[in-house]
Parts: sequence; structure tokens; C-alpha cells
Amino acid sequence: MKKTIVLVTGGSRGIGRSICLSLAEHGCTILFTYLSNESKAQELRDEINQMGRGEAYGYRCDMSQLPEVLDLAKRIKRDVGYLDAIVNNAGIVGDGKPFLFATDEHWWHVIRTNVGSVTNTCRVLLPMMISRKAGRIINITSLSGQKGNAGQSAYSASKAAVVTFSRSLAKEVGRFGITVNCISPGLIDTDMTRDISNEYVANRLVWSPLKRKGGADEVANFVTYMICDAPGYIIGQELTIDGGLGVS
Repeated sequence: MKKTIVLVTGGSRGIGRSICLSLAEHGCTILFTYLSNESKAQELRDEINQMGRGEAYGYRCDMSQLPEVLDLAKRIKRDVGYLDAIVNNAGIVGDGKPFLFATDEHWWHVIRTNVGSVTNTCRVLLPMMISRKAGRIINITSLSGQKGNAGQSAYSASKAAVVTFSRSLAKEVGRFGITVNCISPGLIDTDMTRDISNEYVANRLVWSPLKRKGGADEVANFVTYMICDAPGYIIGQELTIDGGLGVS
């Protein structure tokens, strides 16, 4: 059987790593990008290849830089020829400073990185899907983009922008058999969120019916379902996985 070929940006750590492992366990061929940590990328390649179910290709690429994404497309065509799905996961949170204390340069760096990583990937790689009249795109957003978080104005704004971009894109490419949706995690237990103060986490979890952080594997399983098993009639949606935090 033909394997599903999936590109996961920012795939070497955190939620992205869990997504790669879940999709590989499902038998997909995994292409993932990373920014700089070659050792983490090699660990992930080895782990997936040792599963014996799917292959893994790792590419160093700054997804916010269009020339690097154009080069990535050439390497993908050389190695596998086409894509069935894209998971746009690459992004940064920022320094956590209140808006009036954040430098203009840093604030816009977060916006350009998070929005640019998604738009560059779609601009360069969508033609590959359009030519085959099929494809699924999942953009990882955030509960912060729905609710807003103090100290994360740029991050929240960037994730909200990705949602409306995704809905617009879904309307443009649906006629080519391509679906575009977003998955919006809440407070997920990753190396990034482990640096958050215990007080902040406790205050957030007061509002959660489950009283715990989510697992990266829970997000990954959701993404795998959307890529491999979900009905093609789901399009232009932001699907939230947050342990009930967003209902408060």
C-alpha cells in the first residue's frame, strides 16, 4: 500500500516530535524540519526508522525564511516526490513580557516567525498538492489565540492570524480536494511549558475540569486522526484540545 507522506515543521521536539512519532506509528513516511539541534533531529530519525513502520527524513530549515523553504521544496521533490499532508507546527512563544515592555523588534519577530512559517510553507508546497488534487493541511494554533494571555500579545495575535488565514485558504483550495484546518492546544506538558512557574500553572488549572496539563501525545493522536482518518467534510475549522480551559 502507498504510504501517506507527511511534512511536520518544527518536528524535533515538544508537540512536533510527538506528532512525528504518532504518524510514524500509523505507518506514515515522516518529513520533519528543525531549526538548529542536529542531535535531537538525528535521535528522532533513528527512533522512527527503528520502528520499522515508516521512514523519516529530517531537514534543517528556518520556515520563516522564504528562500530556505524554497530550497526545502527542492529537497522534498528529490527525496519523496510529493506530499499528502502538512502539519505546520513550527513557531516561537516569545519572552513573556507585557506589551508595553516588549521591544518593537522582538514583538514583530514573533509575528513574522509564527505567521511567516505557515504562509511560506503553504505558498511553496501547496502547488505540489494542487497538481495531485488531494491533500490535508493542519495548522497548530493555540488557546492563547482564542482567549489572549498576558505577556503573550504577539503570540496570541499570531495564532489568531493563522486561524483566519487558514479559513480563507480553505475556501480557496477546497475545490482541489485539499482540506485546511487548525488544531488549538491549551496548556500542554512539554519542555517549553515546564519552564512556566508553578503558580501560573496552578492558576490556569483552577479553570480546568480535568485539573491537569494535556499530554503532547494527546495532541499528536488528534493530529494523526485528522491526517489519516477524519472525514474530508471537515474544512476550515479550529478544533480545540484544552481539557476544558476554553469553556471558562
